[in-house]
Amino acid sequence: MQLRLTWLVLVIFAVGIMSIGIVGCGGDTEEEAPEKTTAGTPSTPTDQPAVAERPPIDFAAEKQAIQKVYSAFYAAFNDEDIKAIQETVETSSIVFGTIFAGNEPVPLAIGWKNVEIGIKGLWIGIGTKGAKWGRDDKLADFWIGYKGSKIEAAAIGYNCYKGSFPGETHLYLIKDPKDGWKIHELDSSTENNLGIFGFHKGKPRAEEFMRVTREKDKAE
Repeated sequence: MQLRLTWLVLVIFAVGIMSIGIVGCGGDTEEEAPEKTTAGTPSTPTDQPAVAERPPIDFAAEKQAIQKVYSAFYAAFNDEDIKAIQETVETSSIVFGTIFAGNEPVPLAIGWKNVEIGIKGLWIGIGTKGAKWGRDDKLADFWIGYKGSKIEAAAIGYNCYKGSFPGETHLYLIKDPKDGWKIHELDSSTENNLGIFGFHKGKPRAEEFMRVTREKDKAE
């Protein structure tokens, strides 16, 4: 009986020693707590790359380029060269019109096919056959600025179709990165219609032209 009791004590003692060792090992292998980040300092970088600023506009150079496009249109129209006119406009969205007959303006034509028909009609029409764009090809007023990543512009030439007197031609253009400036809107009004459709006294028909002249400062 005493021998059994002795063995029991020894077994209990051995089990106790093993339990202490297991607890000690567990403490040694326990994973370290992750480092805390200071308030306001993220553990991973989240800063976004800065958006590239749009380059400044060289207004003198852009005015000269816009003038070149309009001069090309002016010469092509008076030479009755429809292909040369086509090269100066954005064919997918071109808007073209003329106002020369009292209070009966020629409706605005939209899209190259309609514009081409309208221009050819002016060249061969009764009362308009042989009429030129007068009095010169000079643009006087410019509004130039960014529209998204592209540059847009409105311009006025104090000249018009079928008149050697100072009417108004209203232009809206966008600069394409590859093709340069293209005319998107062009509307002309003779002097006697400026009170209705002119820029200073009337209300021009070209919508984008009007938007730009309201939104942007005149480029001096």
